[in-house]
Amino acid sequence: MYKKTKIVSKHIQRILLGLTISLILSAFPVNAETQTPTDSDVEYKWYDVPIDPEGRKYHRFLQFPAPQGASYDTRKKATANIDDTPEKETIVLMVAEAGEEWREWCQAFLLIAEAEVEGVGLPKKKDLFKLFDAGVYDFDVPGKTIEVRNPPFVFEGLWRGGSWRSKRVSFKLVDLTGDGILDIWIDHAYCGVAVISFQNGEFKEICSGYAYSREHSPEYVDLDNDGIYEIKIPRSIFMIDIPGLRYVHWMSLYEWDGTAYVLNNERIYAENDAFLIQLLRQYNYALIRYGRYEPYSFYIGLVFYYRGNTAMARRYLQSVVKYAKKPDYIHAAESILKKLPPQ
Repeated sequence: MYKKTKIVSKHIQRILLGLTISLILSAFPVNAETQTPTDSDVEYKWYDVPIDPEGRKYHRFLQFPAPQGASYDTRKKATANIDDTPEKETIVLMVAEAGEEWREWCQAFLLIAEAEVEGVGLPKKKDLFKLFDAGVYDFDVPGKTIEVRNPPFVFEGLWRGGSWRSKRVSFKLVDLTGDGILDIWIDHAYCGVAVISFQNGEFKEICSGYAYSREHSPEYVDLDNDGIYEIKIPRSIFMIDIPGLRYVHWMSLYEWDGTAYVLNNERIYAENDAFLIQLLRQYNYALIRYGRYEPYSFYIGLVFYYRGNTAMARRYLQSVVKYAKKPDYIHAAESILKKLPPQ
């Protein structure tokens, strides 16, 4: 009886020892390579007053003083680890404004610096990006310029209807690529979106695009729940100044391929019957009113191409090549027709 009790006691001791070891191990931080950064790992600060001295100190990294007639405004700061070093970085978003009666938007700047040490002055710069340039000033600021581009098959330029007057510009840190390192998502109300990521030892732009839509905003979304985000960039494409026909509400979808974000609109339009039906209705109404309106033919042909309907894609795109007046539509239609299998 004593022997049996002794065996049971040793068994209980092993269990307790195992639980103790588990608790001790759980108290230690997990290896950084296995951690997924979240919003809780980021400390944000917003600057509501342009003359805030704490925000103004970063202007020293720009062309200082600002060109005559322009001024700088620090909007937002974040502290987080966004590269492959164990130390955190300081990320600061600044804008330049100009104008006498109304301070209009000129350009945005994103500073990436070493983490700040209290009482030590300005941190050391790691990188600086210039983006959303209105073309008002040629700022003499050493840094990387991000050219925000139109998504493929969108041929209109930046929407100028007061876009530079809008001051809503911001950024957020989120791991878009699923590599365990936070990326920088920057968006402006009407100018579009740009994404900066630490790749192959440097900070670089991995996606950008003009965006303007009354119904949608640029967004990142994990469509297949694999921890890697897709990026959706909307654009209202102007057609005819008639109610109900003014815009095609186009959406461009980008996917991360391990190196860059690449267009994959098939995922949006391949099975989107509602979008195709609406587009065909608009086109038919344009035919009744105008006899022909080729931009509709282009986007209908493009959707059929995404859906794998070769015959219908060829029909509409050949019509664009034959009748369209805008060379952008003609050249794009010709490039897609070359990809179709022979009849």
